[in-house]
This record gives sequence, structure tokens and C-alpha cells, in this order.
Amino acid sequence: MVSRKQSHKLLAGILLTLFFVVAGILLEGRLVKLPMVSKGESANERVGVIHVHTKASDGSGTVADVMAAAEKDNLSFIAITDHNVAMTESDLAEDPPDLPIISGIEVGTTAGHFLALGIPASWVPPKTNNDRELLASARAVGAFRVLAHPFHPHTPWTDWKTSDFDGMEIWNEDAAWRQSNFFDIMDALLLYGENDQLALVRLASTPEDNFAKWDELLQQRPVAGICAADTHARLRLGFGHDWRFPGYVPSLKVAREHVLVSSSSGNGNPSLASGAEILDALRNGHSYCGLDSLYPADGFSFHVSSGDASGGPGDKLHWSGAARLRISTPSGATSPLIKIFRDGREITEKEAYTIDEPLPGPGIYRTEVFLRQPGWSGGRRWTLWVFTNPVYVTSQ
Repeated sequence: MVSRKQSHKLLAGILLTLFFVVAGILLEGRLVKLPMVSKGESANERVGVIHVHTKASDGSGTVADVMAAAEKDNLSFIAITDHNVAMTESDLAEDPPDLPIISGIEVGTTAGHFLALGIPASWVPPKTNNDRELLASARAVGAFRVLAHPFHPHTPWTDWKTSDFDGMEIWNEDAAWRQSNFFDIMDALLLYGENDQLALVRLASTPEDNFAKWDELLQQRPVAGICAADTHARLRLGFGHDWRFPGYVPSLKVAREHVLVSSSSGNGNPSLASGAEILDALRNGHSYCGLDSLYPADGFSFHVSSGDASGGPGDKLHWSGAARLRISTPSGATSPLIKIFRDGREITEKEAYTIDEPLPGPGIYRTEVFLRQPGWSGGRRWTLWVFTNPVYVTSQ
């Protein structure tokens, strides 16, 4: 049997170890400095956040609070998507030219949730929870319809027999942290008060189920893939108490959509591209996702050239008998791990800042790029940093 003295020694050892672990994590929060996010280096690149909630549904702040956070985080567009509540004309009229609001709504159905982006404030949804009727109604008014958190542990999408949608969330920040393991959550909670940016980086993970379903859908038709914040800035603690976790400012730094607008946008000034022009680029897959809190992905490049033609995310090219794929990552990041996929199967994995190699033939090509977690408590694990919409190289 273990004596009382030995029990006390064991307990003291456990408590001392716990103290040093907590102290180490808090010290790490002070010492690890992640880079500041920016608006984007490319002239045709607009950086924004999709899927944000306000007090109009279950968020903690007003539209003004969200806009203030977006400005502080150097965003160049924001998509506000409250649950079953459309934005008002007065809310939409207040957006500045360099930070347009994309009007949206998160629609709840019997099959899960979907975002209707670009939905007019005048839209009156049918009085039903049937997903197909609501998807059809949103399509009729020109909305860009995106399946929200399709593999969420509580509200997944279940009607995969319908094809009446335009895109799907590949990475959802809210779903990611809710599916994190206990130790990562405790690590993040300890870090949050000292370094909220690092705390949310700790909760990042690769959504394998989402990627697998996306690749399956891409074999049938183009489906735009986006990343979403799903920011509420509100965690219900019970007994009428809430915690503003994660807050708007830190949350809007994490999953950011980098939209590649045309040079003619904004009347020849892409930095003033309208919400409608940004939405059109999103609809056509002209974008990539960056977990910019890990390192700003501004200026990331993914291009395929075939014959005299070349294109990036969302573009369609004819196979000319030979083609090359070129990837370039921001040089300030730590050495990235680049994975290239063809028709859903990984064909290349390489630690490099750039890749320039021939393609083996027609196919649907996309990439995932990873960086190592900074600091000791992240275990230096590879963490998803960038994923692109595909380039379609066809034989027809």
C-alpha cells in the first residue's frame, strides 16, 4: 500500500508539474509573436471574412461592432450572415467603399444550414423548413448558396442527394475549435488572455471529411470551396451568463478568404471592388483560403499554364498536350509543406517555398499548404495554412 507520506509526495509532484506546464504556456503566450495581418499585397486581391453573426441572431455585437473589428483587422470585405434574419437596407447603406458588406443570411433547414450570400433585404423565404424549397427560393433571387459547416458535430448537412447549391464551407472556425481535443482547448484557454491570436491558431485543424466530400463533388461539377469564421463572439456559460469567446477582433484574423477579382473591378481600381464584384469572383471559385493568423497568406500564387493559356483558382483550361503548375508562397513564412491534388488524390508533397513542375495530364488540380505550429505547446505539428479552389484542366 502507498503510505500517506508517499501520497502527499505524489500529489505535490503532480501539482508542481502542472504549475510548470501552466507557467510555460503563459510564458509562451508572451514570447511567441505572430505577424500582423494586412489587406493583401496583390492589386487584384481582396481579403475578407465570411459568416459572421450579430445581435440580430445569436452574436454578441452590433453591425457597427463587427465593422469596427473588420477595420482593425485590415479586412477589405465582410459577409454578415445572421440566422434566418436578413440585413436591413440601412445596415447595408453604411458600408464604406473600401470595406463593402456582403449581405447574407444563414438559413436553417431540416437538412442543416446554408448561407445565402448576396441575398436582397426584400427576400421573403417560403414558410417551410424544407431544404430544397429554401435552396430553390434563394437561387431564384440570385443568391450564392453555400452549405455551412457540413460536418459540424451538432448541425451537419444531411441532404447530399441535392445538387442545388453553389459552394460549401471547407474550413469553419467555429466547428474546428468545437471539435478540438481537450488538451488543445485547455492550451488555447490558457493562452487566450495573453495571446488570443496564438490561442486560436492552436485550435486549427485539417477538415479531412470536408476535403473528401468536396473532392467527390468536384468530380461531378464545379463547387466553390470557402473558409468561414462563423464568428459569434459569444459562448454560452449557462445561468444567463455569456463569455465573448472568441472575440470579433481575434476571430476575424483566422480564416480569411482571399478573393481574386478582375482588373476591371471597381471601375478599373480593384481595391474598390464592390460587394457584387467580390461575390461574383467567389461564385466562380476565384479565391483561396488563408489561415492568416498563422502567417498572412497575401500574395500566395497558384497557377497552371497550358499552351498559350494560363489560369488560377476557378479557371478552366484546355489540355494542350503539356502543362505546368506553379506555386509561390510568401517568403517570410517558415518553410511550408505543399501538397498537390489531382482529382482528389495527392500527387506531390514537398517542403518548399515554390513549386514549378509539369502536370501529368488533364484533371482537377488544387493544393493544400501547411506551416508548423509555433511555440513548444503546439508540438510543431503541421497545420493547414492555405487551400485553393481548383484549376480545371480538361481534355475537351
